[in-house]
Amino acid sequence: MWWQSPQDEAAFPPDAVTEFHPVPPPPGKTSSSKKTAPAKAPADLRARRRALVGWGSFLAVLLVIGAAGYLGRATVVRLWPPAALFYETVGLPVEPPGSGLQLQNVRSEQKTEDGKAALLVEGQIVNVSETMRTVPALRVTALGADRQPLRNWTVEPVPPQILPGEIATFRDVQADAAGVLEVMITFDGGR
Repeated sequence: MWWQSPQDEAAFPPDAVTEFHPVPPPPGKTSSSKKTAPAKAPADLRARRRALVGWGSFLAVLLVIGAAGYLGRATVVRLWPPAALFYETVGLPVEPPGSGLQLQNVRSEQKTEDGKAALLVEGQIVNVSETMRTVPALRVTALGADRQPLRNWTVEPVPPQILPGEIATFRDVQADAAGVLEVMITFDGGR
């Protein structure tokens, strides 16, 4: 390429466009004395990367929460019973504790043991479903005057799992039955 500056400055107006194209070095002859620093990514590219990482993290957290809500839905419903309606609405019904099981021959009796009033609670749990069921613990609530709860406790039935038609039994004696007029027994979803 050849370049010559004009002899007459007036030949080119001051706002004239000029181009300069440097000649690339011939291949194989690179200057090792010149070290160039690596080019940094533009600021907008770094901002895009940060945004992408942020959105990716957000989506990962949502996936983990969704998986936990799906796989642990029985626990979620046990801790917050209104969630059962949500699961049923989205087509993932959750069976309540004791589903497919039925209480029968339940009785409670106050008796005297060692000169103190004691409360005996016993009964049976029958599997009325077509599949093997895990028998949950039972929650026993002792009620006093005006059906006010005095105290409650759990009773573990034996055996912990029963086949269709099989029966599990429970029996428990509680000391200090003073003031107990009625007993309420329900399946406890706590285990």
